[in-house]
Amino acid sequence: MSKLKHYVAQELVLAPSTAGVTTVRDGYRAVLADDYKGYSLGKYLTGQLPKHYRTLDGIASDFESGNSCLEAVLGIIACMPTVGSFQNSHCGEIAAAQFVEEVLGYRRLYSKLTMTTSENTNAHKMDGLFVKTSCDPYEYLFVEAKSSILPTESTKAKTHRSGILTSMLNSLHTYDDDDPRFEFARIRDNLESSFNEAEAAKIRSDLTPPGPDNLKFLGVSVTNACTVNTDDDDFILSKQCDTEFNYYALVVTDLAKLAKDAYGRWIKMKAAAA
Repeated sequence: MSKLKHYVAQELVLAPSTAGVTTVRDGYRAVLADDYKGYSLGKYLTGQLPKHYRTLDGIASDFESGNSCLEAVLGIIACMPTVGSFQNSHCGEIAAAQFVEEVLGYRRLYSKLTMTTSENTNAHKMDGLFVKTSCDPYEYLFVEAKSSILPTESTKAKTHRSGILTSMLNSLHTYDDDDPRFEFARIRDNLESSFNEAEAAKIRSDLTPPGPDNLKFLGVSVTNACTVNTDDDDFILSKQCDTEFNYYALVVTDLAKLAKDAYGRWIKMKAAAA
């Protein structure tokens, strides 16, 4: 089975374009290929979408109940967006989450996509919280992901510093103004069975306020390859923020086409079952 790491065609450390740019954080870029051994990136993401809208335990319980395998499949699809703009933004968040898990080596604790109140909407919380259980103390990572399908027919711009990069900074800048108890409580209540008893006990303890000491932040952007430019790199590497964070830029060929490919298979299954 293909993993996201197989699609990483290039990975590099971002550096300022001139000596006059003073960096305040580390930055990296990973370029994702469209295909791995004939298996498209979109098809890979198709297989990952369900676990970002529902817990694997919840999905499994629908099948284990023996009530209706058809309804179990439709239950997987029900939470997914049907409108292109939401598919685009959700696809970017999910690609970012998969990268944090499969390439950076963290395990997912929380995804805001499980909190959406309808299929075509967004939840206004930090995008995900992850944990690395291979170290002591455990390392926790809050991720703020932003994506863009620029350029489009109506918006020809190929830069992001006045768009998603500023939005990322603003979201992280105000983190200390938000109460993390909501996220912490939700995680404590919904730890998946993939965590053993000792891990679960440690995580629940760590996520009891005031929260873990070893908590880091990561901003992730998902954009099209044709928009990569040094001015955006200089901006995100040097712009001050009250919350310390590092940055990862994920680059795909065409995010809108990728989202259409990833969600399209589930939409076709839903239509076939109607």
